[in-house]
Amino acid sequence: MFKKYTFIIGLVGALIVAGCVSSNSVETSQLPETIKIGFIGPLTGGMAAYGHDIKIGVSAYFNEHPTIDGKKVEIIFEDGRCDGQTGASVAQKLITVDKVQAILGGLCSSETLAAAPIAEQSKVILISAASSSPEVSTAGDYTFRNYPSDEQVAKTMVDYVIAHHNTIALLSEQSDYAQAYRSAIKKHLNSMGKISDLVVDEAYSLDNTDFRTLLAKVKKSKADTLIALVQAPVTGGFIAKQAKEMGLDIQIYSGDTLPGPDFFATAKDAAEGVRVVMATEDPTRDGYATLMKKIETPQVSGFFPALGYDAAALLTQGIEKAGYNGTAIKNYFYKMPFFKGVASNVSFDSNGDNSIDAGVKEVKNGEFVRISN
Repeated sequence: MFKKYTFIIGLVGALIVAGCVSSNSVETSQLPETIKIGFIGPLTGGMAAYGHDIKIGVSAYFNEHPTIDGKKVEIIFEDGRCDGQTGASVAQKLITVDKVQAILGGLCSSETLAAAPIAEQSKVILISAASSSPEVSTAGDYTFRNYPSDEQVAKTMVDYVIAHHNTIALLSEQSDYAQAYRSAIKKHLNSMGKISDLVVDEAYSLDNTDFRTLLAKVKKSKADTLIALVQAPVTGGFIAKQAKEMGLDIQIYSGDTLPGPDFFATAKDAAEGVRVVMATEDPTRDGYATLMKKIETPQVSGFFPALGYDAAALLTQGIEKAGYNGTAIKNYFYKMPFFKGVASNVSFDSNGDNSIDAGVKEVKNGEFVRISN
């Protein structure tokens, strides 16, 4: 049941060592008159569309269920900005000032990995609806996610790419998410004896908007596949647009951080044919269509509001069964019976992870459509 911990050095480590993060666990599971629940996600910046979609799912759930066992629920939304330092800061505020026993978030892996040591020290539950870095698996006993690890999704991507293409160019952003995904891809290529198919492996800075030098290397390599691991949709748009302008005839793949309005606005007609490998929605699941009718139009896809909705439902179930106490909820989650959500089924393993099958989507006529399960 217990995880090995991956502690974040720097700001978070200093806070813990200095004793600035105090334990916030309570001795009783008795519910307070107001149950405060924190939320951390990017509400501004390049990943705001994802934060928006998760937030409307969380809000939809608590609009339907404004109380837990007769006690009012108050959601405290914080902008994590898809940034580790901000994620740590708002997590500390939620725990030490607002006195929450549970946080929905972060959304970006950088937010979650920075918040996790603070939550662990304070015995506060952290449930992420969208963090995918493999490092989240070892972030602490109080950290859970109802979204799959990139370790799982990277295998799906590698299997699909190897089956349909010959050589691979890999461009990855210097971010927690992209570098962990890159490592997972290379791990699976190695396990298949296909690492020699990787003919370009280059990293770029987070603020890069000109990819022509890197794309020239890709073109020279004669790779027939480009995997672009981006932190925000706009970056994927720049890569697709500049590749087309350079006459680079190559199939582009990316992960779950590429779809979004900024990708289409930047890539324009170069978006057509771009593929992503990601866990995705199943419109036939019970409750999915009903939820879509209740919420405003998602900016990325209906899957992310559904994930937020499920995370809120999971936490509510934990509080109902175990009380408003981080340790009690944690213990319940590790032995929780099968949960049937709107986005997916959920069953936490010993690392607090959940497994969801990934599929392949391709842009056709200006929108992502599934082409393979």
